[in-house]
Amino acid sequence: MPSAVVQYRAVEITAHRRTREARLAAALASCRQSEETLRTQLRSQSADLDHQEAENTEQRTAIEGLRAEVIRFQTVQRTDAQDLIHLAGRLLALSHASGVGLDNATKDLFRRRGWTASARKTEVKQQ
Repeated sequence: MPSAVVQYRAVEITAHRRTREARLAAALASCRQSEETLRTQLRSQSADLDHQEAENTEQRTAIEGLRAEVIRFQTVQRTDAQDLIHLAGRLLALSHASGVGLDNATKDLFRRRGWTASARKTEVKQQ
């Protein structure tokens, strides 16, 4: 009888071993599947990141172009304003020299801007 017990025990151990091996194989397959899923997600995220970096580069280029255009517009605006101030001064000087009065709207504009005859004389002396 002891051999029957030994044989039973050997069969039981073999069954446990097979069960453990099956569990380990299932766990390994699950880990491999999880790993492949994570690798797929990583590749997808990497492709998304590459796409976003390309868009970011395009947007930075567009921003640089817009900044250059703003600077150009500011320069043109500054030059135009200086030209207008110069013309206004000439108009005021011509008006005073010829004795022809300016219309009220122009006088009001000059006063609001501080472009009076005395202010113009001070400006001319400073130049």
